[in-house]
Amino acid sequence: MNKLWLLLAFLLAKPAVAESFVLENVLLPDFEQRQLLPVSVEVENGLIKQVVAASQELTHDDVRDGQGQVIMPAFIDMHSHSMGNSSLDRSDYQYIGIRGTANAMLYAGVHGWLDLYSVEEDILGYRNAKHHEARDEAQVFAAGPCFTVPTGHCDFGDTRLISTPDEAVAELRDLSQYEPDVAKIVYDTAGRAPTVDIATLTAFLNEAQRLGIKSVVHVGSWDNLRTATELGANAVTHLPWTPMPEDLPALMQAQQTAFIPTVSVINEALLLHEPTPEALAESVLAIPMADALVKQKLLEDYPVTAEHPRMYEWLAGLKDDKVLDNRREAITKLNAAGVTILVGSDAGNLAVYQGIGFHREMYFLQAQGMTPWDILHAGTHGAYEFLELEWGISVGQPAHFTLHNPAIFEDVSHTTDVSTVYLHGREVEREPLLDFAKPGWFQYMKLFFGFEV
Repeated sequence: MNKLWLLLAFLLAKPAVAESFVLENVLLPDFEQRQLLPVSVEVENGLIKQVVAASQELTHDDVRDGQGQVIMPAFIDMHSHSMGNSSLDRSDYQYIGIRGTANAMLYAGVHGWLDLYSVEEDILGYRNAKHHEARDEAQVFAAGPCFTVPTGHCDFGDTRLISTPDEAVAELRDLSQYEPDVAKIVYDTAGRAPTVDIATLTAFLNEAQRLGIKSVVHVGSWDNLRTATELGANAVTHLPWTPMPEDLPALMQAQQTAFIPTVSVINEALLLHEPTPEALAESVLAIPMADALVKQKLLEDYPVTAEHPRMYEWLAGLKDDKVLDNRREAITKLNAAGVTILVGSDAGNLAVYQGIGFHREMYFLQAQGMTPWDILHAGTHGAYEFLELEWGISVGQPAHFTLHNPAIFEDVSHTTDVSTVYLHGREVEREPLLDFAKPGWFQYMKLFFGFEV
């Protein structure tokens, strides 16, 4: 039934038309020199045709004024789960599915996201359909399943369970036929749930390397991160709460292990724990994009007060342990050592919402000591390099970009004020995206019964 619905939707879909035009009076980020260059950009058939200095006049039937804004290469959220948004106590959920996530991302000015665990058949099938080429939505990159032991972290069904090196190799070989963009495994000894042993982790990472699949390891402690790094993981994800051992930045840099810290998962909740008026004004609750994308009932869960005793006490304990100080010191040292830090929101978690979560992750990386230039590079070219994408504002690349106030290079919190979004050279109408990103009753029922597309 779902396949028939997919075919019908494809046949009835109105094909998106790429535009040809010149965009003048824009500023192009030069990340090497850390300066904004006045340029004009010609787009033809969905691709960047020319990028020239603003002093060089380009003629075209359609010339558009960029009004001195930054032409920002496409953002990619490097850690999300294509489900929706959760309430504080997990009792309620704004389910939006994969298409809803694709629409929420693009509405927020995020052109792509790396899904690090969803139902394997659904997420890889959706990726293969390449809907973003025919309609306005962000592009999904996907791991497919999460590899873990029975009852381990992310064993929620529809994943791949491995307990031995032989099982790790066999399952990864089987997955490889579906060409995942990355392969994700859990190695987390910090929690109560069981996890894979070192022999199984080693076999998994070695096989991923042999198959040419980038590996991402979910870790729970600095010791886990060290082990994954030493064993050759391409990336590790999640920022531990305790003080970081002094030698880890040099080790990660030497091994060329990328880091997806997902700082917003804890930091946003801490910001909303008994917040001062100033903290509340800095939180996700104060951003209009949150009202646009997230149903009000979920936003009304916050701030976290004594009325939420379990969450309240847990966050109070993190504050007592000076978690924010530990995290800030770790990010500052890792960045200074040249470790590749990527921007991933882990949306779907506490107060981290699809689309806007990417911007909040950049905000918290800035609060942790990274500069806007480093963060904006991480959210664009850093992601392209890891995913081996030919993206960017250069000749021959797809015309995916947003227009922003140059102030984003002074304070990344301004990125939520995205002005204009282009996808494959066409200007996106953002409001219609909310039909899927924040679905009403009819759309929700279609999602509920599996009519995703």
